[in-house]
Amino acid sequence: MQPNNANVLTYDGETTMTTGKGSVALVRSEVRRRSQVLGTQVISQGNAARLGVVSEVWADLEAKQVLVLGVLEKAFAGSPRLMELRQVTALGQDAVLVPSEEVFDNLDLEGLSRVVGSEVVTEEGIRLGKVKDFEFNSVSGIITGLVLSNLGLTFLPGFILSTYLLSTDEIVSVGGDRLIVADGAETRLTQLAKGILETLGIGKPPWEAGVSPAPALPSAVESSAAEEDYEEEYDEEYEAEEEDVYAEEEPEPEPQPVRPRPPGPAPAPEQPAWEQEYAKEEAPPSEPAPPPSSSTPVDSDPWEDKAGEPT
Repeated sequence: MQPNNANVLTYDGETTMTTGKGSVALVRSEVRRRSQVLGTQVISQGNAARLGVVSEVWADLEAKQVLVLGVLEKAFAGSPRLMELRQVTALGQDAVLVPSEEVFDNLDLEGLSRVVGSEVVTEEGIRLGKVKDFEFNSVSGIITGLVLSNLGLTFLPGFILSTYLLSTDEIVSVGGDRLIVADGAETRLTQLAKGILETLGIGKPPWEAGVSPAPALPSAVESSAAEEDYEEEYDEEYEAEEEDVYAEEEPEPEPQPVRPRPPGPAPAPEQPAWEQEYAKEEAPPSEPAPPPSSSTPVDSDPWEDKAGEPT
């Protein structure tokens, strides 16, 4: 769809645009990124007036082509005015040139996408990440590559999260905010920047996250001599392990704690020698009691016995 007041001719990679007012602009076809175009001022070629800054880029993912640019008169203020990319006479690094202010129109954005934030998945169901940026031809608007990162956040620089370039030739189908690409597309990605997380070994690409290498199986030993050596080493190790096990099973007896003996009666204080001799001298001799006579009756009176005897 060419504008009614412009004719476009392309030869040797350069494009000559002739507007209805007869002005001619010679532009060179360049590959630009969305992030490079955002914030670029838009200037009218007719009166050199500043018309605003580019705030958004819309594309048709089915056609893989950028079609519409949104322009704000003041940054972060108001609603953007829309114009078709083919109305641009020059898309440079510092400015976007247009014939006049008449390029703005009420355009229908149905079916168009911002592309950024779309999830990319292979036909095998392997997630490659999200679109962080994309490259397109500054004249034709054809999208040539998608810049992918794990999160797809545009404000994160590449030195934090790694970025990869995916060719749009890998796109198989488009649905909503999701792109389906060919199988094995992860092996054909071009790494643009290596993030610091990947450098430290913390972050991995989405298609490598959670994938652990398969354990290597032991190879069979064909040599019988090697098998015998292995068996001998195994027997020695097994015997050593048994000795260690038996040594561990027989624990040394633990020493029993010595219980303290209960305190006995205190010994009597020893008397001096002179007290002991004095006590012996004063003590009266003890007379043993006579044993009772068994022949003498208890009730007999000794005077009666003596009365019958002659005097």
